Amino acid sequence: MKECSQRIAGDHAQWLVDVLLPQAEISAICQKKNCSSHVRRAVVTCFSAGCCGRHGNRPVRYCKRCHVNHHSSEVGASAETHLYQTSPPPINTRECGAEELVCTVEAVISLLKEAEIHAELREFELNRRRQMGLSSSHHSLDNMEFDNKEDDQHDQRLLSQFGIWFLVSLCTPSENTPTESLARLVSMVFQWFHSTAYMMDDEVGSLVEKLKPQFVTKWLKTVCDVRFDVMVMCLLPKPVEFARVGGYWDKSCSTVTQLKEGLNRILCLIPYNVISQPLWECFMPEWLEAIRTEVPDHQLKEFREVLSKMFDIELCPLPFSMEEMFGFISCRFSGYPASVQEQALLWLHVLSELDIVVPLQLLISMFSDGVNSLKELANQRRAGAADLSGSAGVRRVSVVSDPGRRGQHNNLSPFPSPFRSPLHCSPFKNLGHAAGNCALDLDCDDDDMNLGCFILMFDLVLKQMELQDEALTLGLESSLGRDVVGIINSVLQAPWGGSHTCQKDEKALECSLCQSSILCYHLACDLLQRLTPREETRLVEPSECLEESLVFPQTEFNLKSENGADKADAPSENPGSHNPSPEIPPLKNSADRKFLYLQLPVSLKLLYTVLQEMSNVEEPDILFNMLSCLKILCLHGECLYHARKDQPQFLAYIQEKMLIPRYHFIITANLP
Repeated sequence: MKECSQRIAGDHAQWLVDVLLPQAEISAICQKKNCSSHVRRAVVTCFSAGCCGRHGNRPVRYCKRCHVNHHSSEVGASAETHLYQTSPPPINTRECGAEELVCTVEAVISLLKEAEIHAELREFELNRRRQMGLSSSHHSLDNMEFDNKEDDQHDQRLLSQFGIWFLVSLCTPSENTPTESLARLVSMVFQWFHSTAYMMDDEVGSLVEKLKPQFVTKWLKTVCDVRFDVMVMCLLPKPVEFARVGGYWDKSCSTVTQLKEGLNRILCLIPYNVISQPLWECFMPEWLEAIRTEVPDHQLKEFREVLSKMFDIELCPLPFSMEEMFGFISCRFSGYPASVQEQALLWLHVLSELDIVVPLQLLISMFSDGVNSLKELANQRRAGAADLSGSAGVRRVSVVSDPGRRGQHNNLSPFPSPFRSPLHCSPFKNLGHAAGNCALDLDCDDDDMNLGCFILMFDLVLKQMELQDEALTLGLESSLGRDVVGIINSVLQAPWGGSHTCQKDEKALECSLCQSSILCYHLACDLLQRLTPREETRLVEPSECLEESLVFPQTEFNLKSENGADKADAPSENPGSHNPSPEIPPLKNSADRKFLYLQLPVSLKLLYTVLQEMSNVEEPDILFNMLSCLKILCLHGECLYHARKDQPQFLAYIQEKMLIPRYHFIITANLP
């Protein structure tokens, strides 16, 4: 056969043309015989007859040295113009020009997009089975064929494998890598994680899955180390235009769908430790703000599943602690004004609406830092005002006193009715103090937003108590009870801000500040109810009369301040005007009748705060809620009963100076 072929080639050469045969396989090393190069990695494929004729009329692969020797040494008229294909140079080398850079990046993207076709077919089959009432488990599809060409399907899935090899070998990121090119690659890699998340658990699926820990996560870590800004850019809900690659960005879909799919894409990255804490703190606030401002109320529930998986405090899917998981929220309560705190509170509101648990101790710790920060900022502003005016100090009037005051008023309460539950009615979607505004005014000296933040704090604690089914009849002196009572007391002592615009005629309605004050005390009452038994406590100690069990004869006693000095019998500033440690005015000096406010249990501190604030209140609805708080503290929480045993001097003081005179005033004021 060979002799016949040679004879025909000699006799009828004019009728024969050499045909270039396909490559049996693509060699990774140089195919020249006796190659003397130290680096035999093949970089060029030659398709010219002169080279292919010596290799059975098949394209031949050369290393760099053999390529130069074969294709640069031929000169003269007999020189052949070789047609060869070179491997693209790494994108960060001098050999890589603008055209080669674009081709390399788009080649990687095209190969990785092949995995999307398989994912779309799988999702289509899942939807079909759901409509037919069949099992919709991803694992139930592992042995199913989407078409009859199983080999073609496998080849299609393996194409993304070449894209990964292409990526790690030629697209090593560096500080000099163009931002647009690197962002497109990173965004497509994120989409590839999403597309291959539920690949069939067969040989090909396992092969593709192994690429992630072996190559891709290392490549992404390098990107994070050298170009952290690009990583953050590609993880934002709305990245720049050139970073919108693959997946939902290539389709026409709604904003809600884009947000939901984007979060699912991030969720697919979490098991591989791609999401570090610095990244999380940069992009997660943007996601919660986008959900809060752009998702309608009736579609918010669509985000429950994905966000519940991200913020699962039991499984902890993220590679850092629970405190660090919520760190991007908690950091906005320490040292920041109400505008920043309100934004963090609204993010917590979104999570609570989706029934996502935030540990109560962590939540109350955030709020305590927030209230203390607002107190400190108010003190700093008052000190600055005192320095400017030359006065010794500036006294701030109680937030619920002097209802006839006039002044410019900002709308603090988002509620048409003061008793409407904020979490169930979702009124905070329309609050615009900090919505969508990245450049927050951290030097804002306006306290008018404080009360709105306090209302949100109380309501969020109530909602989380319901979700966690905690604090029910645990008592005021339990660990959690003390924390909750402490935050209530701290809020009532903080500056609320705002100005009254109430009219003193019979037809006038409460101003927004009064409505917000009513709501704040109402929520405080609800919190106390969650901590105490429903039924009023009965006295178990026998006594001839009720008065002897509680009331003491008038005696001389003294309340010591924090530094131990005796205080004169003079009216003190209202705790509502934010004294961190309010000083109770004592009666005449008596050396054996002294006690410290700071040594009182937190429930008695709250009792004193409410009683002292009542002397400045005239609005009936506010008074009603204050009295409801006192009722729960005294009749359900046994504050007076415990004070009789442990703090008798404090009990004697509030009876003579606050309880009995105040109740006498209320009764006589309503007599005809």
